[in-house]
Amino acid sequence: KLPFLEEFITPIVKATKKDKEISFYSLPEFEEWKRETENHHTYNIKYYKGLGTSTSKEAKEYFQNMDRHRIRFKYVGPTDDHHIELAFSKKGADQRKEWLTSHMDEVKRRKEIGLQERYLYTKDTKAVTYSDFVNLELVLFSNGDNVR
Repeated sequence: KLPFLEEFITPIVKATKKDKEISFYSLPEFEEWKRETENHHTYNIKYYKGLGTSTSKEAKEYFQNMDRHRIRFKYVGPTDDHHIELAFSKKGADQRKEWLTSHMDEVKRRKEIGLQERYLYTKDTKAVTYSDFVNLELVLFSNGDNVR
């Protein structure tokens, strides 16, 4: 409950064109950019699986801009406790299945009515709640893990 947890985020996708580079910290953010950018196909797209995919030059750039890449977790109460238990409790397998199904249904519903998918990290993100992390970021990883 004390503010001791932080994460270090790195881009999951980069789009480059000449000297212009755009970093994306979630696939939904990247997909939104593609829908809104008519000439997105003229960019060179590179997908990153983690820090190991980055070049040493890129890694140095990340660490030189700690404010951009370091995200603090903030605890806001029992809702955060519930979501941490949902995500990690050995007893919660059935609840996790419902959580993943609900997330996928919500993504589909938003797409059908023309709303963009929600994502956690923006250019201005400095801190996130545990609940938001579980529901907007960890859910993407968990779903991807199931797909694999």
